[in-house]
Amino acid sequence: MNKSIDWYFDFISPFAYFQHRHLINEHPDIEIRYHPVLLGALFVQNQHKGPAEIPVKRIMTYRYCIWHAKQHQIPFRFPDVHPYRPVNVLRMALAAGVNAETVSKIFEFIWVDGKSPDQPERLDELASRLELDGHQSATTKPEIKNQLRQNTERAIELGIFGVPTSSIGNQLFWGHDQTPMILEYLNNPQLFEDEEYRRIDAIRDGLGK
Repeated sequence: MNKSIDWYFDFISPFAYFQHRHLINEHPDIEIRYHPVLLGALFVQNQHKGPAEIPVKRIMTYRYCIWHAKQHQIPFRFPDVHPYRPVNVLRMALAAGVNAETVSKIFEFIWVDGKSPDQPERLDELASRLELDGHQSATTKPEIKNQLRQNTERAIELGIFGVPTSSIGNQLFWGHDQTPMILEYLNNPQLFEDEEYRRIDAIRDGLGK
């Protein structure tokens, strides 16, 4: 069976870093089709805040990420500024060619070296690592801007509200913690045809109007 996923992500998410590292290292047989999106636009569309916008949740989330990385011996260091405005680095990924190598290098720059791409000199350094000459003009090309916008609009159309999200057929899987379920579904596309999975579609919302 051909195993492939459409992967919607933003470099601003440490959980996207965790999932990408796991997939490419442990499951190289899975084809990943990369779709960088603006996470902030998904939050706006769904009218909710990200973890970093709630002070207590921010620290809890950061603490969990450090703990998770230590538990699984994953190289990890928080960038010196977080959250940051991710639009430039997302466009840079598109300009450089969104593939496993490019995405891995950007994740490592942010989540291993701990460098936030929020300043021009940092973007210059990252562009050099990606061997992307003239990155300032490359990332402002209309086709690059449009691709990021279209990716984000497509994610919204699909009902995606956070990252990382994997799309497999008509099924969505949100979050790094659903990685084992993604793997099982790829091996068993009938997974959700079990009676209890089907039952949840009809469970009444007791808080709905």
